[in-house]
Amino acid sequence: MRFKTEKRSRTVQHTRDGITHDVTEPYDVRVPVLPADWDQRAIKAAVAVVMLLTTVAVVWSTYSIGALLEGGMGYAAAAVFDAAWIVNVLLEYLARYDAEKRAFSKKLGWGLLICTMGAIFWHGLLAGSVALGVVGAAVSLFAKVLWMGIMRFINRDLSEADQQWVKAEISRSNAQLAIAGVRRQVARAENRAALELLAAEQTRTEVAEWIGSTAPAVEAPAAPAAVSAGSSTASALTSAPEGDAATLRRRDVTNPGNPLFQAPVIRKDDDGYPADDEFAQVSEPDNVHAIRPDVRPAPETTPEPPAASADDDDRVPEQKPRRISIASAVRKAVADGVTDAETIVRSLGERFDRKEDPTFAATVKRYVREAKNDQADDQAHGLYL
Repeated sequence: MRFKTEKRSRTVQHTRDGITHDVTEPYDVRVPVLPADWDQRAIKAAVAVVMLLTTVAVVWSTYSIGALLEGGMGYAAAAVFDAAWIVNVLLEYLARYDAEKRAFSKKLGWGLLICTMGAIFWHGLLAGSVALGVVGAAVSLFAKVLWMGIMRFINRDLSEADQQWVKAEISRSNAQLAIAGVRRQVARAENRAALELLAAEQTRTEVAEWIGSTAPAVEAPAAPAAVSAGSSTASALTSAPEGDAATLRRRDVTNPGNPLFQAPVIRKDDDGYPADDEFAQVSEPDNVHAIRPDVRPAPETTPEPPAASADDDDRVPEQKPRRISIASAVRKAVADGVTDAETIVRSLGERFDRKEDPTFAATVKRYVREAKNDQADDQAHGLYL
């Protein structure tokens, strides 16, 4: 066995003045010389010769077929014949492990070769020389038959079991590739669906905002002062269109947001104080005002009614001064700037001597909320007197 000397390099540590660095150091090593692979050299030489012959065949066939097609673009069309055959040879090389695919490439190669040889022979006949046609066609035949011989050394024939194993591995890999592609398509479709839903929601929101900004305000019809609260409520509710909940709420005279809303009257006990039972205090609503109820605090004393005429038998008896009601006291406190419910409960609890009464505290807090809502409506729309 022969040996040869090769120069290689390695990293070593080099120290100067107490400082160490890694440096590269060359060295020689003897390695055995491998014997020449004459098989590889032979196949490479054969491929080189066949490629040279193929180049000559391509040039000759292109010239002959191009002249047959009257030159010009005919030469470009003639190049298609040999280009198709070369592509087929590459396909046969890629199918060197698959006998079925390789068989199709062989059949296709013979068909392309016959077409090319026929066109070259036809050109020789038109040129008036049978020898030109035969020899020209033989050039392509020799070059391409040599390629088929080389492919027999390149092709790798497998046993039946090995072929099944290779097909199973290829099938598994193709299945993974197909699953990845399908998952990508599913992800793309899901993302598209999510974007469509977001776009639909955005459109619905914009339409709702546009309707809310452009819809005309519902005006409450004026009601005569003599009409009772029951008839006003019925007419307001029946006049609203079916299914229009917003309109029903606006026209419901028992709703504090309705311009026709009138606070319920607080019933008094025998001593002139509000009744202990919160629900017993609410009486039937008074007549509905045409525009908006008067939310101003009630006076401390009720003014005396005007004297009745001599012809009026139903005289109003003289009324005694009465204490202010809880609702009036709460509205007055809120109007004075006191908005804390606990503070108002403590103040009115001492005033009405009901500091330990939970029902009284709940009633006061409810009146505070109503007074705040009325005050907010007055600030937003103006006070209607």
